[in-house]
Amino acid sequence: MDLTRNTNHAVITQKDEPRWFALKVSKKESQALAILEKAGMRTFCPFINTDITIRGNKMIVKRPLIPNTLFAFAPFHLLNDIKNMHPFITYCYKKVDGKYKILQVPTREMELFIDTSSKIQDDITYFRPEEVELKKGDRVRIVGGILDGYEGTLLKAKGRAKRMFLINFEILGSLGTHIDPEFIQILK
Repeated sequence: MDLTRNTNHAVITQKDEPRWFALKVSKKESQALAILEKAGMRTFCPFINTDITIRGNKMIVKRPLIPNTLFAFAPFHLLNDIKNMHPFITYCYKKVDGKYKILQVPTREMELFIDTSSKIQDDITYFRPEEVELKKGDRVRIVGGILDGYEGTLLKAKGRAKRMFLINFEILGSLGTHIDPEFIQILK
């Protein structure tokens, strides 16, 4: 819905309000973040540490949790201007009612995503929405620890003392981390 009204020849449009947008970049997350932050936008791109082996040497490198994706909080027109000046930055789209629409993330969901991915940074796995069938697991609440109060889905992991816990985000997908059993309360 586009709310527009005229007040003394000024047009106030809901599109001018800052919102969270998901953006695609082609392996240039750091460059895109710098461009958007220089323009005064709030950005987020969760990074994780990954072990890699190069010529027999193990190294720890930072890589984006969601490859080629970052998030920006900005008015649409400002973000669109930046995107037009830097064609490697594009919008993410979601199919809604047979049509593709620019992916906007509700502020509450984005804040929860930022908080969660920041807290579980060292033990985190990202699942795209189509990769996880959440109905198969038990709904659980975390009691204690850094994720106290979070609710999500428990994936049973055979042979592990810890269980994989998924926090589902309606639009963004799911984040998974390992939780000690003593912090898990099953919801009915």
